Amino acid sequence: MTYLQFLAVFVGIPILVLLLLLRRDLRSIPWLAIAALCIVALAYTTPWDNLLVASGVWSYPKERVAGAILGAVPIEEYGFFVLQTILASLLTLLVIRRAARPPAR
Repeated sequence: MTYLQFLAVFVGIPILVLLLLLRRDLRSIPWLAIAALCIVALAYTTPWDNLLVASGVWSYPKERVAGAILGAVPIEEYGFFVLQTILASLLTLLVIRRAARPPAR
């Protein structure tokens, strides 16, 4: 399995499921706040992730990534930072909105 396939299955599909569950609220989702969180996630994780890969703490097999590298890290890793932030944000919104609903009678 490639990193891109991993992202599609284990992050992309859950994001689609959450969007389906939140479909009535899509216009009220704070997309700008989620985008800001994605920027923070990229800014926070990029330096140390590049340092760890460049230092040999971990690596990405060439046959498992697309080949586009930014710094020392494959492009899929940056996608992971963004998609994971979106996933966590949507899950948080779903839980908050479900908890805020009045109980069914």
